Amino acid sequence: MNVRHHWNEIIDLVEKALDAFLPGAGEYPRKINEAMRYSVFAGGKRIRPLLIILAATLFNDKWQRALPAACALELIHTYSLIHDDLPAMDDDDFRRGKPTAHRAFGEAAAILSGDALLTLAFSLLCDDSLQDAYSEIYRQEVPPAVKLRVIAELAGAAGVRGMIAGQILDLEAEGRIVEIEMLNEINTRKTGALITAALRCGALLGEAPERGLQQLSKYALPLGRGFQIVDDLLDLEGDEAKMGKQKGMDKIRDKATIVSLCGAAAAKELRDNLYREAISELAVFGERAIMLQELTCFIFYRDY
Repeated sequence: MNVRHHWNEIIDLVEKALDAFLPGAGEYPRKINEAMRYSVFAGGKRIRPLLIILAATLFNDKWQRALPAACALELIHTYSLIHDDLPAMDDDDFRRGKPTAHRAFGEAAAILSGDALLTLAFSLLCDDSLQDAYSEIYRQEVPPAVKLRVIAELAGAAGVRGMIAGQILDLEAEGRIVEIEMLNEINTRKTGALITAALRCGALLGEAPERGLQQLSKYALPLGRGFQIVDDLLDLEGDEAKMGKQKGMDKIRDKATIVSLCGAAAAKELRDNLYREAISELAVFGERAIMLQELTCFIFYRDY
């Protein structure tokens, strides 16, 4: 199996579905629609949509039933990045090599485009009046009770007990020395919550048994923590051209990270340990988890 080729096929379908789900750039009101599309199609890696779909394939060959949820999560992720970049948050000028949304469209339009993406995400999952080829299987075959569970997973992960909690704790930790337990709490919520939701939503849409759902939840814990550690290391050592943004910003903002707390060498050792833990949690799925194993390796050892 050519794993990367299959990834690219999935990503290509996600891109087409996102294009279909989003309002056209020329639709009224034009500015907000242009701003939404600008951020969504700014060159993301689409890791979260891949996680949803690959989780679904562990249990069901009809992975297209997970496509709307994959797109919904990418919209939520993009909204979070738009707001993260705002002057009141991280005040970034560039994202993925392009001016951030508030630099390109102004702060008001950036805030509203993030709000619009968040609300559109949930509309995709509950509006059965939509007619498009990309959500047909989801609308026809996924039971209403499962749709509700998926919506609840995403809402919980994006909300005040998930990503939002992690973001405010992260802001409050700036300029402070925090214990490793608090840092893990921040990262588990800020980064790990949406990753856990991706895997759980994929499992639900793939009709996983409860034990399969719980196993993926166990896999998600080291994956989410490792994801953030890699981001922290890239901010220290990454290639700015590949990342599309300035490195060293964590130090400038005096962010609490595993690198600032323990140093780069210890962070890399922890990353390696978490990678082995994540891979071991996938072992129970056997050969069906090959693509997820490859994606795990990419996440832990990526260079952008």
